[in-house]
Amino acid sequence: MTSTQPKYPGSSDRPFYFARSEICVDSDGECIGDGVFAGEDFEAGTHIYALKRPLAGSLDTERLVDTCANCYVWTEGSSIGSRLYVKEGTKVQTCAGCKRFRYCSKSCQREAWNRGHKHECKNLRAVADRDIPKAVMAAMEILIRRKNGLIPDHAWEMLLRLDSHIEDFKANGKYGGIELMALGTSQFSFTQDTFSKDFVAEMYGRVLTNSLTIVTPSYDPLGIMIDPILAHINHSCEPNVYLVMDGAEVDIRSLRPLKKDEELFVSYVDNTNPYARRQSELKSRWFFNCKCSKCQKGATLQEDKWAIQPRDLEQKWKEVADMMIGNEDFATDPANFVGDSPDWRRVAALQGKAFAMYEDEQRVADPHQAIKEIEDGMRLCYQSKLWHIYRQPYAAFRDDLIVNMLAVQKYSIAFSQCAKRYRYILPKLYPEVAHPTRVVQTWQTAMLALFVASTEGALGMAQPGVDFPLIALMLLNEAHMLSAKSHGEN
Repeated sequence: MTSTQPKYPGSSDRPFYFARSEICVDSDGECIGDGVFAGEDFEAGTHIYALKRPLAGSLDTERLVDTCANCYVWTEGSSIGSRLYVKEGTKVQTCAGCKRFRYCSKSCQREAWNRGHKHECKNLRAVADRDIPKAVMAAMEILIRRKNGLIPDHAWEMLLRLDSHIEDFKANGKYGGIELMALGTSQFSFTQDTFSKDFVAEMYGRVLTNSLTIVTPSYDPLGIMIDPILAHINHSCEPNVYLVMDGAEVDIRSLRPLKKDEELFVSYVDNTNPYARRQSELKSRWFFNCKCSKCQKGATLQEDKWAIQPRDLEQKWKEVADMMIGNEDFATDPANFVGDSPDWRRVAALQGKAFAMYEDEQRVADPHQAIKEIEDGMRLCYQSKLWHIYRQPYAAFRDDLIVNMLAVQKYSIAFSQCAKRYRYILPKLYPEVAHPTRVVQTWQTAMLALFVASTEGALGMAQPGVDFPLIALMLLNEAHMLSAKSHGEN
């Protein structure tokens, strides 16, 4: 039973409240953690609450050179105009003091300075060229701001209520790394005189296990953020809310109708992945076994359906899988588990290989090389005949193929892949028509269709009976109408 009284100071003016969560339980079934609950009814696709900015944020290393460290505007352009929310000519300039962060304007630099950068700027110059982990940078920001009285007591109290999972890190043998990172956090932030090494280790653990992803309005990942309100929203593989960012502002929006006193859930992982992979990721990073409504159904849902039965796998693919089983550990990795029989173990090996190829290609910076690796991965999924077009990572490979084809200006291939995704994949993976990912990818398809409509002759894409301007108009109207629900009226 949840309490209708606000649990934390300053929360009475918000349309939600904090209380014990029935999904945060110990081995005895006792509720041990808090959650966020709706303070009123909400329709699907409505605004619940907006944070002006998260408590702390840290950009990915590769985004430091092209993203404002204050408002998180990503200045890298798009050749087809799908990122119209970035003003033409927006650029970032390096901070003359620290030489590490960049800002898009004097006002952004001044805002960051007053929020706490003035207490770290000089110290960061000595490590301007070092690749400091983003979790360390986020922990440093928190400690520096608290030391200088820039984090109010009620926010600090909520932050300290978050689990650091230090005992879990000790149990899995990773605490040594936590201590090492905590040492660097203390030294780089010059807060040794204020916080003990154990306290800093706990804060670093909180950042690792409670941070969310900073994203653009089109869901391009930029870094990590941590905020005590957002971090109290628990996980479900069947979420009922999601986060949208516009610069540094974070909007909590409803994915489906919510009743008063219903707990809010976001998904910490890609909930289109198979059951075992979701469970493995949640257990390894967040230290819990998910028992959400979706996971209670096990590996019986769409995400776990194969296009053919394992026993019907062609002989050459059985031989390929047997070779993998002999040389690699894909089949024994719990994330790839699909069954105990020899046929199922073969499928597990092929699935593990596909996900490994997907993870590898995501680390490739050169788009031409990335395309080769993506196509190899898609070839495995297609030629083995195991994958439905919407099963992961086949669908994720296609997303990355589109991005990289645009990067090398192969617009006709990108559009054909966008069209296939729009028709066969998005309705399966995101059945809610105003799901933000579905709307963003529909918008991307619309803008590409508009670009093709203006250049189809030059691109050699003109086809009898294909009206690209009409296609673009229909897609733009759809994306515009649905974006009011997915992202808000403005």
